Amino acid sequence: MTRIDKYGLDRMLRKDVAISFRCPHCEGARLEMNRPEQLDPLEGIQCFKCKSVIVLDSLSVAVIQEGGRRPAPKPSPRPKVRPSEG
Repeated sequence: MTRIDKYGLDRMLRKDVAISFRCPHCEGARLEMNRPEQLDPLEGIQCFKCKSVIVLDSLSVAVIQEGGRRPAPKPSPRPKVRPSEG
């Protein structure tokens, strides 16, 4: 069985995530976002070469596990039995 889990930016902010890339404007500087405030969509990071501000507005990571064990099914709740009145 193949299992696919998708994690969004909000969950990634709670982890020690680091993103490294070339400046999309000047392509001459290597930038790294590795602190939570740099990953905040309202803050971003400034390129030290061209002074552009780069803001991360979305991120998702998909994790694919193939051939893993199928998780055990959750037990169904037992029906409530009322004592018969008599």
